[in-house]
Amino acid sequence: MKIFYILIGKIAVTILLLSFLLNGQSYAQSSIEQQKEQAEEVLVASDFAKAITIAINETSFPYHGLDQDKNAIGIMSDMWRLWAKKQQVEIDFVVFPWIETLNQVSTGAIDIHAGLSIIDSRRKYLHYSKPLFPILTHIYVHQKLTTVNDVSDLKPYTIGVVQGSAHPEMLAKKHPELQQKLFDSRHDLYQAALNNELLAFTGLEKLSENHPDYKNLMQRFPAHKYLRYQQGDYGVAVALENKKLMTFVEQGFAKISIEERSAIERKWLGISKQKGSLLVAFDPNFPPYMAVTQAGKPQGLLIDMWRLWSKQTGIPIEFLARELSENIDLLKQQQVDVLLAYPNNQEKVDQTIFAESIYHANAQLYVANSLIKTVNNNSTTAIHSLQGFIEKYPLQQVGIWRESVVKKRLKAEYPHMKFRYFDSLNSMYEAAERNEILAMIGLTDLMNARLVQHHLQALFYALVEPIYQLELSPLIHHSNEKLVKIIDDGFASLDIQNLMRLEERWLNEGEHYYHRLVKKVKLSEDELSFINDNGPIKVGMVNDLAPMEFVNEEGKFDGINRNVLDLISERTDLEFNYVGYDSWQQLYQAMMAQEVDMLAGITPTEQRAQKLLFSDNYWQMPWVIIHPQYLGKKTKLTDFHGKQVAIVKGYYLLDKIREQHPLVTFKLVDNRHQALVALQQERVDGFITTIASATQLLKKDHIITMMISVMESVSLDQSHFGIAKSAAILKSIIDKGLATLSDREKQSIYDNWFSLAIKTGLDRNVVLQVGVQIGAIILLVLIVIVMWNRRLQVEIKHREQLEKIMKHMATHDELTGLANRVLLKDRLSTAIAFHQRQSLQMAVLFMDLDGFKNVNDNYGHDVGDELLQEVALRLQGCVRESDTVVRFGGDEFVLLLTGLHSKNEASYVAEKVLKLMQSEFELSKTKAYIGCSIGIAMYPGDGLNDSDLLKVADTLMYKVKAEGKNHYVFS
Repeated sequence: MKIFYILIGKIAVTILLLSFLLNGQSYAQSSIEQQKEQAEEVLVASDFAKAITIAINETSFPYHGLDQDKNAIGIMSDMWRLWAKKQQVEIDFVVFPWIETLNQVSTGAIDIHAGLSIIDSRRKYLHYSKPLFPILTHIYVHQKLTTVNDVSDLKPYTIGVVQGSAHPEMLAKKHPELQQKLFDSRHDLYQAALNNELLAFTGLEKLSENHPDYKNLMQRFPAHKYLRYQQGDYGVAVALENKKLMTFVEQGFAKISIEERSAIERKWLGISKQKGSLLVAFDPNFPPYMAVTQAGKPQGLLIDMWRLWSKQTGIPIEFLARELSENIDLLKQQQVDVLLAYPNNQEKVDQTIFAESIYHANAQLYVANSLIKTVNNNSTTAIHSLQGFIEKYPLQQVGIWRESVVKKRLKAEYPHMKFRYFDSLNSMYEAAERNEILAMIGLTDLMNARLVQHHLQALFYALVEPIYQLELSPLIHHSNEKLVKIIDDGFASLDIQNLMRLEERWLNEGEHYYHRLVKKVKLSEDELSFINDNGPIKVGMVNDLAPMEFVNEEGKFDGINRNVLDLISERTDLEFNYVGYDSWQQLYQAMMAQEVDMLAGITPTEQRAQKLLFSDNYWQMPWVIIHPQYLGKKTKLTDFHGKQVAIVKGYYLLDKIREQHPLVTFKLVDNRHQALVALQQERVDGFITTIASATQLLKKDHIITMMISVMESVSLDQSHFGIAKSAAILKSIIDKGLATLSDREKQSIYDNWFSLAIKTGLDRNVVLQVGVQIGAIILLVLIVIVMWNRRLQVEIKHREQLEKIMKHMATHDELTGLANRVLLKDRLSTAIAFHQRQSLQMAVLFMDLDGFKNVNDNYGHDVGDELLQEVALRLQGCVRESDTVVRFGGDEFVLLLTGLHSKNEASYVAEKVLKLMQSEFELSKTKAYIGCSIGIAMYPGDGLNDSDLLKVADTLMYKVKAEGKNHYVFS
């Protein structure tokens, strides 16, 4: 037995020795092969005496393609040229269709594939390099698919893909629910899209610029409609067995520096922009803050704020619409200058810094109305707080966008709340529409806009609390600190009143950021000291100048001026004490004697400016003349030559019209009451006052027999506050307060004071009820009272009709019935807001009649008026119902043409007007021949507000006059 164990041991040792010898030989062989391979890596460059062939595809832009001269272009073409220089070898680009590029390289007929996406299926026949850089793949969506905001929205549509590209595999893997259609080449795919056979197709970062119809393609598939669906890797490839060549390839790429590679990438992938402009990126999926029109033009509140910034700083800007995460990537790569706005109470974004906040937005929870429970069939109980919602519905999920900036705060404050996350806002609203969720959270203005868009506004309401305030700030690359200061300074210098107008244009009614901000005006230390040190400000007012200012039934001052001062007081902490005077003249003398600190409703003149400071204008109204009806229409002061007209002492208008109309005799009165008495007793033929006063006088019985005419050729009455010359700080505070008044607030004041509120006395039902109770005799008396009430009702209707006439007179020309400049300003402002949202053009045609003066001088004003009426009729026949014809004054007219798509439409109307104006006019005393000169301003090219558009059109009209008249011109 012992011999047996010894024998076994010897055999084991022998086996071990043999194993060692064999393994050693193997290790040695492996080492020799490894050394040989390393030697080949070093010496491989000498094996490439002939040019290395590289397969490229004509339509794989921006990575490789051909220019018009058939030269290889693109990222990889430039990279290969640099690679060849580093490796000191020659290369030869060979062009093939895409599928053929793969075949030629995989069989070894061509050495290298210029560049392609790295996907698993190709590893079976190609040997890839290490990834050179990441690539982004997109789906290009037609602009008419307005409801498509996410890849999931494309389920009803066929997606075009190029056969043999990486897209079929990547798209099927990422979105298997989408239907694909294969094309042999990218240009075939583009052509199908142009033929409307496709409404969506896949592609890389850019469309092929060498496509013959590239511009048309870009218009139909604009950049803001790109949907990113995949981020992959990009590399080069050789035949599967040609590892030695790949080693040589990677040696060369290793010699290309990061700076060299970045320069090439920026050349081909960088966003193009004009020199000296700022490229501002934004996400178009956040209306009403930022969005795009169907034509792809940027629009929204924050977009318009940046446009104001550009105008203020003089720095031109260009907008780039991309999805938010892509914008951040572009910012990090410094391919854009600024991300328009980003929540600065969000976690810090790498490689970026925030500018100062430019807007504050709120986020709220919205709950379905179906959760409201009925109590006792009479009242309902609604949930008003998030805590109440959680307590009442602990298992109810709350919908929230996965990238929401309030997600973490909600989780921390309400740890028991259950969330359902959505990849897009649209998918969240669709879930709400299907009743899958009964609560969701988001930015208030954005939620309101999207609920309306999805017809859900009646089904959800916002909880009162909590309200999360988010500060939105521009985001800039951290290396560009100088730009931060430029941005901050520009926004800090913007007029808050313009910013408030933008809020009114884009947001629903309510108190928004800038409207809240102005409730308390930011005052300087000197201004705060003035308020603290001086106490209440004495304001002089006329006791009976309704509706501007008057003492009401309670013995307190009331009226338009008081309403304006109340708003200023709220927002500046100024206190006002009011001192009454019986006449304007007495008030003005008190102001000169420094008995009061300021007065309201005064118009600046050169003479007054020597003694007073004037605030900004806060109110304007036309001047009118009240005269007996039997005189007929009297629209000009020339109609009162040789007659006597009453006017209140101290009116600035007096000196001006005395100089212009020396043939009119003016009777100076202390107040309106004296003027009315004189008019009633026929001691004067007319009374000049503002339309505000005239409206108030309609309530007086004896004025009903009078006629009121708006005075032509007299400028609008401009109301300012007059302030003591020594109180410059007070003027500054008043102006800051006035700057906070919105158009909506001014309209509310107007509506409050320019309506007739007439008390009817006894109620008919009450009277009859009492009559039945007290007997037949008294009933007869009451019947008389009822009949008197009927008469009063007729009187009320008559006065209401007069009120309508007055309102019409305030906005229309009495002679022609056309809109006047007051209505023009309103319609221009409204039209600008509409055209901004719809990305339409608008034209302002400013025209002056050529030859009108000769007719007026030779045949008299009556014939001149007749001609103006005929001109008005012809102009109305030249335009659509949606357009506006305005008599601007004298023989000047303005046409406002809305909803235009090009200048050609304005040209058509201008030519029609010229033709009609040059046609014969048959008047009562003669046949007249005139013409007209027309200047045309286009929105938005010639101006973004009513003043700029009218100024440009007026200037162009005078240019036409100087060049020979009877034609039109654009800027």
